[in-house]
Amino acid sequence: MKQIAFILHGKIKNHYKIIVGIKAHFGDTATLTFLVTQHANHASELARTAVLNGATHVVCIGGDGSLNEVINGVMSANSNNVNEIRIGLLPNGTGNDFARTIGVTYEIALLKKWIEEDSYRVVDIGWTEYFDGDGQQASRYFVNITDVGIGGAIAQRLANSSKVLGPTITYQKAILTALLTYKNQPVKVHADSFDYEREVMSLIVANGRFFGGGMGIAPDALPDDKLFSVVIVGKISILEYLMNLGKIKKSKKIEHSEIKYLTAAQLLIESSIGPLPIDMDGEFVGYTPLKLKVVPAAIKFISPK
Repeated sequence: MKQIAFILHGKIKNHYKIIVGIKAHFGDTATLTFLVTQHANHASELARTAVLNGATHVVCIGGDGSLNEVINGVMSANSNNVNEIRIGLLPNGTGNDFARTIGVTYEIALLKKWIEEDSYRVVDIGWTEYFDGDGQQASRYFVNITDVGIGGAIAQRLANSSKVLGPTITYQKAILTALLTYKNQPVKVHADSFDYEREVMSLIVANGRFFGGGMGIAPDALPDDKLFSVVIVGKISILEYLMNLGKIKKSKKIEHSEIKYLTAAQLLIESSIGPLPIDMDGEFVGYTPLKLKVVPAAIKFISPK
C-alpha cells in the first residue's frame, strides 16, 4: 500500500479542516501521515524522516519555500529508494510559482487521481553552493528560481522585517522600498555557455517560468530540459521595469538591449563590490559567490504527464 506523508506549513490556517478533507478523499486507499512544521527548515527534517520511515510519496502543502525544503529533505535522505519517491504539491503559499509551471492546483481529487495512476513528470533541480547569513559555506537544492539583484535585496529585507503588519503588507512594503532605493549592482558571470560582466538590476537562473507571485520572467524555462533559463536584466531603470510588468505577467519576452535570455547548465556568479544577497525559491538564503549546476532528471513530481 502507498505510504503518503503530507507536510503542512505551520502557519497555514485550518490544519484540521485540510486533514479531514484529505482523509475523506483518500479513504483507506493509502496509509496517510500528517506532519506540521514548527520552525524554519523543519519541512526538510520532516521530509527526510518520512523517507527514511518508508514513505513512498511526500506531498508538500505550502508555497515555494516549503516545497524547496521538502525537496532538500527528500534528497538528503540517502535512502536506497530516494530516486523512486514521488514528490507532490498542494499549493497553499504566497506565490505558488512552481505550481504554475508544473500545472498543479489545490485540488485533492486530482492529486489522488495522479497518485493512483502514478502520473508524474521527471524534473530537473538545481544544486547551489554559496555563503549563508553567518558567512559559512553552504549548499542547497532549488526547484524553481534562484536570483541575485533586486530579488535578493527584497528577500533579504523580508527576512529581516517584522511581520507584525501581516505577511501581505510586509511583502508589499519590502517590494516598494526596494523599488525606491535599489541601485544596479556589478556582477561577473562565468557559465559553460557564456560570460557576462556588467551592472544588473537582476540576474535570474530559472528552472521554472514564474517568480514573484505569477510573473513569467523566464518564458523559455522548462523543468525537464537539462538546462537553466538565464535572464539578465541589465542597466535599466525602475521606471522601464515597471513599464514592462504587463509583458512579464503574461510571460512574454521583453525586447530591450539590456535584457538577455540565455541558457546554461553551470554558472558561477560573483561581484566586484562584495557579497550580494541571494533569493532562492522566494527565500533569502545567503550571499554570493554563488555556484549553480543542473541536476538532470532528479525527482519524480506528481502532476499531469
